[in-house]
Formats: sequence, C-alpha cells, structure tokens
Amino acid sequence: MSIFNDNVFLVNKACISVGKMLDHAVYSLHQNADTFFALFITSGLAAKLQKADINIISGNSGIELSYEVMKRCGISYERTTPRHTTGLSKEFYAAHALAHIQYDTGISYNELIHIISVSDIIRLYDSYHSRAVSLLPWQMSDSDRAEAIEEIKSGFTDELRSAFEAAGINSLHIKKETHLKEMRLRNGLSQSRLAAASGIPVRTIQQYEQRRKDINKASADSIIRLAYVLNCEPSSLLEHH
Repeated sequence: MSIFNDNVFLVNKACISVGKMLDHAVYSLHQNADTFFALFITSGLAAKLQKADINIISGNSGIELSYEVMKRCGISYERTTPRHTTGLSKEFYAAHALAHIQYDTGISYNELIHIISVSDIIRLYDSYHSRAVSLLPWQMSDSDRAEAIEEIKSGFTDELRSAFEAAGINSLHIKKETHLKEMRLRNGLSQSRLAAASGIPVRTIQQYEQRRKDINKASADSIIRLAYVLNCEPSSLLEHH
C-alpha cells in the first residue's frame, strides 16, 4: 500500500530524506547503521513517516532528521559540517531503497529490518553496485553518467525488492514496474536509446519509470511516439491507479 495518496514527489522526497539521514548518521555522527536505524524506529519518527506525516520531511533535510532521532532518543551529539562527496554513499542507497520498499508494501520498517537487516542491505548494495558498474563503459558523458546513476538507484530498489520477495514478502503487495519500463525492457532498449528514437527526453522517461511523473498526464503526442518505438498500443503504456 502506497502512502501520501500516491503523491510521487512526496514519496521521493521522503526516500531521499531517509537515505541522507542514514548517510549523515554514519559518516558525520559516527553511528553504526543498524543501531541508528533501530533508533530511528524507537524515536517514533519512522512510524510518523509510515502514517504519511509530511511535517517530518517538510522543511527538514535528512541531516535534520538524523539530529531529531538523536534528540528524541536522549543521545548527546554535536552538530557538525556534513561531509560532501562526489557520489552518494552505500548507506544512502540502502536506506533510500528500503524506504521505497516500505512505501510500496505498507510493511513497517521494524518488520522489514527483521527480515533483512540494514547492514545486510548495505552488503547487498555493494554486490549490486560492483556488478552494475562493471557493465558501464570507461568513458561517459555527463548526461550518460547521470542516467547511469538513476539506473543504478532504480535497479538496486528492484534488487532489494526481489530479496524481500525471496525472504517471504508476498509479491502481490509490492507495486510492479511501470508499463513503460516493462515494454522498454521487453524491446531490449536502454532509456537513452528509447529517448533518441522517440524524441522524449531521457530525464522524462526516467521520471515516468520511477513514478516521479504520472505518465497518464503525458501529452497524447508523447504517448504515441513512445508506443511507436515500443511497438505497442498507446493505452498499454498507461498506469491503472
């Protein structure tokens, strides 16, 4: 069951906040990932996010969320300058993907991490990232690199989803891939190749596939161009909410 009334923007913002929260807790507050995520649950903030309390993420960054966890759990801390890296950490990706699974399934964070721990999710990401990066070309343009990062982020969420399914979560409770992504993969096309053939910006295709944009609100011309390249009926690309 999705929350925030399927508001894609809010769901994505919440996932990013949870990811940045864990990144900051581990690298700036020097917390153990498993221990801190348990604190996140104990603090009551996880439950508020699960109930779609937007006040938790409205005006608050993931960094502020990490401080609030510490405060609510009575743990002393010093505010510190956040680290700035050239890429997102494995802790970010792990928590970001876990948040997406929580919103897709409606299963509490507490239940999820008792099935697969945060540290195990991080190790799973390490393995996935190594495989994904090995398939990338050595030289990439900035736009191709940005696409690759989005593909890795989305792909790891799928990987984690499969891991939870294998651990016993009923796949019927998990939101399936968008019809657009299913048709693209069926045709053996990358996002960039579909963008080039259809004339639809690759960023827009990414947003449709990640449900950051509602493809049902796309122009008829865009749907027709995508359907032509994917050799399918335009209506088959629409989502059924």
